[in-house]
Amino acid sequence: MNNVFSQEEINTGRQREFDYLKGVFMLFIYLIHAFQATLSMEDSITQGIYMFATMSGAAIFIFVMGIGTVYSRNAAPAELAKSGIRMVFYQYLNNMAYVAALLIPYPFVRGNLSETGMGNFKFLIEIYIQYTNIFFITGIIYLVLALFKKLDIKRGHAPKAGLWTEIAGYVTAGVAVSIAAPFLYGKPVNVPVLGYMIKLLIGEADFVSFTPLYFLSYALFGVAFGKILRHVKDKAGFYKILAIPSTVAVIIWWVLIFGKYGSDISEMRAVLVDGYTQPDFWHVMASMAHIFVFAIIFFFIGRTGRKDGKTSEPKNPAAKQLLYYSRHISKYYALHVTVYFIALGIHGYESFKSYQCWLLALLSMIVTELMVRGYNRRK
Repeated sequence: MNNVFSQEEINTGRQREFDYLKGVFMLFIYLIHAFQATLSMEDSITQGIYMFATMSGAAIFIFVMGIGTVYSRNAAPAELAKSGIRMVFYQYLNNMAYVAALLIPYPFVRGNLSETGMGNFKFLIEIYIQYTNIFFITGIIYLVLALFKKLDIKRGHAPKAGLWTEIAGYVTAGVAVSIAAPFLYGKPVNVPVLGYMIKLLIGEADFVSFTPLYFLSYALFGVAFGKILRHVKDKAGFYKILAIPSTVAVIIWWVLIFGKYGSDISEMRAVLVDGYTQPDFWHVMASMAHIFVFAIIFFFIGRTGRKDGKTSEPKNPAAKQLLYYSRHISKYYALHVTVYFIALGIHGYESFKSYQCWLLALLSMIVTELMVRGYNRRK
């Protein structure tokens, strides 16, 4: 193990494999949200992709966020707290954009709206005024990590024993949260205002897409993993070791899933979707294994053709685009759904057919790309 790890922090550059991972899953998000945002029924291909994505998806972004707090130069408690407040603000700013996108077509189609269309319109407006999704949970988790960071600074650690003690602390906290979350979820607090705020953090409501309670464990594991990565001097060797238990865990997970639900795909999908938004300990562990396997694959793909075994800025346009997605993921995530809502309104707020959703996903990719790149050029 001495050949893999160093007592010094030497692996301090960008961990490109996780950038690729975020970029790839942005493509899945385009497709899946084309169906979800327009209240359309998923076809069998999209259902399969969604079931596959439930083993990583949002967990990837929160896990990588945890890693990012270790690698960031602005990871002081005060800076993390500011980032948290800013992300919560972005959530509600994003909600305003969603509601605006839903309202824009309304004056032009209201005279011809069907009962179904009007019902969908009212339902979506009500949901997206209060909606909490990835921005909100990221913001709350930043605030929690700021508290952890503050406690670490106050407590202090011995120079050598401190690193592994700190890593063990984050891992233990992550395990504890993943075990406790199902017992805390949805517990009512019958106090005005306070009860509503608690619902956003640990509760269930139509407008709560993800809760910080369930995804905090991924961030805590991300912090621990980031601290380990900084001391890895042989990354290829480290990933070869990590690939073995991760791959075994992935295989065991799917053998158990198909063994239990293989003849009933609809039930399998329902279980995986519930586990995605409300992961218990075993789902969290399986998701972590999937994330590691995907990241390791991208790491070794990125080394292909390099004599020195190192990664560099890719020349492949597809790879460049994935990295661009990753660098500006917040903008893409915030803007892509507005395209779907405007299209939905033009369609009388009624669902689309499967092939139309695939075309909408492509349209959203193009329109969002123009908006993001146009904005970035103006800066």
